[in-house]
Amino acid sequence: MFSDQKQYMHFMQITSDLVCLALTYLLFVPLITIAVTKASLMASILQGPVEKPLFYDSLAYLGLSFFYVFIPVGIFSLLRQYKDSARLSFQKACIQSLALSVIAGLLLTFPLTDFDVSIINKSIIIIASSGILFISFVLNRQFLIYLVSKSDTHENIIKHLLIIGTDRQSKSLCTHVVANPESGLRVTGFLTRNKKEVNKKLSERRVLGEIRQFIWILHQHHIDCVVYAQENEHDEDLSYVLNNCAIMGIDFATVRHKRIEEVQNDTLSARKMTEHVGDFHLSMYKFVHYRSRALFLKRVFDFCASLGIIIACTPIWIVVPILIKRSSPGPVFYKQIRVGKHGKRFGLLKFRSMIENAEQMQNELRHLNEMDGPAFKIKKDPRLTLIGRQLRQFSLDELPQLFNVFRGDISLIGPRPATEEEVAQYSPLYRKRLSVTQGITCIWQVSGRNDINFDEWMKLDLIYISNRSTAQDIKILLRTIPAVILKKGAY
Repeated sequence: MFSDQKQYMHFMQITSDLVCLALTYLLFVPLITIAVTKASLMASILQGPVEKPLFYDSLAYLGLSFFYVFIPVGIFSLLRQYKDSARLSFQKACIQSLALSVIAGLLLTFPLTDFDVSIINKSIIIIASSGILFISFVLNRQFLIYLVSKSDTHENIIKHLLIIGTDRQSKSLCTHVVANPESGLRVTGFLTRNKKEVNKKLSERRVLGEIRQFIWILHQHHIDCVVYAQENEHDEDLSYVLNNCAIMGIDFATVRHKRIEEVQNDTLSARKMTEHVGDFHLSMYKFVHYRSRALFLKRVFDFCASLGIIIACTPIWIVVPILIKRSSPGPVFYKQIRVGKHGKRFGLLKFRSMIENAEQMQNELRHLNEMDGPAFKIKKDPRLTLIGRQLRQFSLDELPQLFNVFRGDISLIGPRPATEEEVAQYSPLYRKRLSVTQGITCIWQVSGRNDINFDEWMKLDLIYISNRSTAQDIKILLRTIPAVILKKGAY
């Protein structure tokens, strides 16, 4: 597992433990107290609590709860128990969970002294709360272990590797990665110098093509990192792969790195670090780098904001489907395969704004296309339904993409995910826009959208990537609101 994956897992583990503790102190403890003292919510409201079981009446308890949430996690952090969050065995997960729940249970004895509850009931409350915490912590850790070992889609935890080379060392590296899925690494395949090896299977993975097909292979597959593992280095291959990784913003790693500096030109400004995969020591070059903490905080914001907007838009989820169904036959939602970060494929959701089979009609209407480059857009598209045209004017057709944000397919802010057909026509430089998580809105959306030509659109996305920051994301998000209201470039 690479260092950025470990850091991301570290933040996930801490945050999920904090959530478990907060839910226990602020929800489960009061509910358990009500159950133990045989008090009901209705009785508490009408007659007042029998033994003051409702802690929400006490500001002191609320204040202590927020304070106590951080103590067990703080102790564990000081003891460096979160260091190997991604490589926990079930036994170690249980031991950690037991220790955390015992600490949290002991902390409960302090606020409980301020309430008129018998010693027996206090003991039951502490034991029951600790039991709930123990189960929560164990399930939480098992879920993270499952994510690392079984999942193939989580872009900040799982890394897909393309191995350059088919010799003994290359196959040995692949064998180790395949045998250790808990490392969070997946091998997509190999590239070779020998044409006869193409489509053969080595160490359970296929040889995808020749090294000279490198750019085409990247367009076809989800690849986060390219590993040059050939024992016999060839300067032309190394230079070709390294330079294209720099242009496209893809991480590059090499097992033998003595000659990297010789083929690296002045334009290859990258963050260099050393990573370990089993017995292999990799020199890693990151051409597009964003701190794991910032990535995690952005994901937390996306999750919370998308959930909040989905709930707030409940009336729209009721009204719009009815209007779509009444306007034309067909499904309410339209799902299209789009290309995400580093070539990840996913289904992008929209409210259906066109007639059925509209996608099959695209070739017939290509002569009406008003966008240059691979993009396709018609201002007065004859395929649009009456309600669909109105939805597009206010960008309401894109509202279901909040579910993609909630799932983690895309972010609220980032370059718009393109279709496979569009990505296949990208130059290496334009493919760099796939080096970050794609999003609903970006500089292009708030600068005129469809009124901007394709090359300018790509340049704006590359500017976003080069200057990516939390401040810039907030600025784009705020500019999106008036852009949507004023229908700037929307059709």
